[in-house]
Amino acid sequence: MKTSVSANKLGTQEIQLSNGSVLYHRYFEGAPRIALGIYTYGGNRIEAKPGLADMVDDLLCEGTHKRTAEQIAVEMDGLSLDMDTDTRRDYSTMTATFLEEDLEPSIDLISDMFCNSSFVEFEKEKVRLHGEMVMDLDSPRQRSHDLLMTALFQGSPYQASHTNILKTIPQLTSVAPLMDHYKAVYQPENTMFCVVGDVKADVVQQQLEQFFIREKGRNYAQENPPQHLTIQENQYITAAKDDSNQLHVYKGWFAPEMSHPDYPAVAVLNTILGGAGLTSRLFIELRDKQGLAYTVRSQYEASRYAGLFLMYIGTEPNNREKVLKGFEIECQKLMDHPVSHQELEEAKENIMGRRVVFLETASQQCSYVGNQVALGLTLDQVDQLIDQVQAVTALQVQEAAQKYFSQPSIITAVGPSQYL
Repeated sequence: MKTSVSANKLGTQEIQLSNGSVLYHRYFEGAPRIALGIYTYGGNRIEAKPGLADMVDDLLCEGTHKRTAEQIAVEMDGLSLDMDTDTRRDYSTMTATFLEEDLEPSIDLISDMFCNSSFVEFEKEKVRLHGEMVMDLDSPRQRSHDLLMTALFQGSPYQASHTNILKTIPQLTSVAPLMDHYKAVYQPENTMFCVVGDVKADVVQQQLEQFFIREKGRNYAQENPPQHLTIQENQYITAAKDDSNQLHVYKGWFAPEMSHPDYPAVAVLNTILGGAGLTSRLFIELRDKQGLAYTVRSQYEASRYAGLFLMYIGTEPNNREKVLKGFEIECQKLMDHPVSHQELEEAKENIMGRRVVFLETASQQCSYVGNQVALGLTLDQVDQLIDQVQAVTALQVQEAAQKYFSQPSIITAVGPSQYL
């Protein structure tokens, strides 16, 4: 059964599969490798304890009921199969690239990991994950970011920060909680596939329907949405790192989710403020003019049910008050005055330019479509995003700044204790 529901400007088709999942396929003639993305809904949002979903995706490549971890590694090498797994707030991914002639054995191997993982390396994974996160938190920048994520999402379904995952790991005395999560979530009916490459849709469909078969499952795409997340009052959170020669400062607010009408305006706002690198206001004002930092930027992260707007700077420890004032001044400028026509158009061109570069390969196109669909957009909405960005006005940018920068924020700082 093949039902082509729609096709977007990139030529991506939406196809309902007989196993309950959906395939998004784009034929890319001449692409040297096929790109496959498997998006499993839920991610950190539905896990019983922070970090369960991260541990599950790490264990998928570590042995099945048919193959040991060593056998998987040998097969992947023989197939020139590159593969990665990741968990995000609203979904988990298995991404892979392989040659067209290896389509069937590659999907056979990947589906075995998806459907039949054994979790025999559970104890080793606990040790590995613990060590990796402790090492990450030894970085003052990562520590500051983790303090922010912990504070922003504490008590919400999105609370899988390093700090909270480290609390979970000792509580996992058996593999049962991971297996419960895996069996509930890794089902075709809770999964969306995205494939881009020099291969026809009906061939891909036949392979996916043949190999991805499990018992009927639930769809977690819309399940367990968090309540509207807000910051009740301004917070300033610090952690001492006396061997750091810099102070690492983050400031964060909640922002619109991917499907929110404000998304395009906030994307342009972010580009103007700090997302465009050398030409952004934070870089010019705080780095070039005041010499306060080597690295300074803003970042806009949109999830399915929440978004974050972040600013970051790494600076000399005695510059704390100057950089915090600098953040405040640059935000206030955007709230008080519309951006110029030139700055607005340059921001849009920057977004468009990055999009063109990002869509050069099959893997990039697969990721672009797959991630946005996984965050709740339809193919039509994916197409409309660029037109919506192009239509953003200076007034809309100013209104977005007023709406989101006027809300309470959380600031985190990690560095020498005497400067906190």
